[in-house]
Amino acid sequence: AVVEHHARHGTLGLLATGCSTPQTTATASLTWQIVDAAAPDPNTAPALTCAQKKVATIRVQMSPSPPSGGVFDFPCANMAGETFSVPAGVYTVQAIALNDSFQAVAQTTFQQRLFGQTSLGHVIFQVR
Repeated sequence: AVVEHHARHGTLGLLATGCSTPQTTATASLTWQIVDAAAPDPNTAPALTCAQKKVATIRVQMSPSPPSGGVFDFPCANMAGETFSVPAGVYTVQAIALNDSFQAVAQTTFQQRLFGQTSLGHVIFQVR
């Protein structure tokens, strides 16, 4: 399945200072929609409900995996999600649409520098 990814690269830096070396953390947020893979242009395709395409979960997976874990699952019907804090840095991010058997029905992979509150943008999952 092909996925369109639209990034908005606005970042807001949050720097925590203390007696030791400053530790910089980040969160990643995204919004998504589900469209039919048969539509000629995903950007103009009508948005479908998660139930119509049997998508249960949107998973955001980061590598290298942060110490706290790099897998974040969101209920598809929320249409938005934000990770908990991870160390700031450059990650390979996978956004994956999963059915109720946790099988991937659409996914996209991209590099993203995470610093402060980082938007991963709007992901359009093209589901067959």
